[in-house]
Amino acid sequence: MTRKFLITFVCLFAVGISLAQKDLSYLDNDKGTSMEPILAAARPLVEEIEDGDFEIVRMEYDLVFSEKSTYRTLFDGWTYGIAAFGDYRIKDIDLSVYKKSNGRWKLVEEDAENDDVATVTIKPRTKEEYKIVVSVYRFNKGYNVGHYGLMIFHE
Repeated sequence: MTRKFLITFVCLFAVGISLAQKDLSYLDNDKGTSMEPILAAARPLVEEIEDGDFEIVRMEYDLVFSEKSTYRTLFDGWTYGIAAFGDYRIKDIDLSVYKKSNGRWKLVEEDAENDDVATVTIKPRTKEEYKIVVSVYRFNKGYNVGHYGLMIFHE
């Protein structure tokens, strides 16, 4: 198996299973502001990554109305998996990764599939700063905000 395939498989399997099997909305509070649903969704992914001899190098959780950007320096010699996932309010989440080229951000990888999990694999040729954009393409009916989780990991 290639490294890229293994990382993608780990992301899709763990997050897909955790989100598809459970509606975690019952963990939210009356105001809809609890982080419990997104943290519960992340747990199986963390376990799968760490059981697979990977190391999580960044975890991020936040509210998202449409999109959020974050930045990370990635190093050559490593293959990184990046996974974004939404809580029960997010129906379709996308992930885009950019690197700077001639002073502009250039798209290098994206996952714009129609689902509540997005994954990409990045293998930098040199140490570079990357811009990671998490976008909500569609919320579940009745919602216009939700929590997302983002994980970056490598072997």
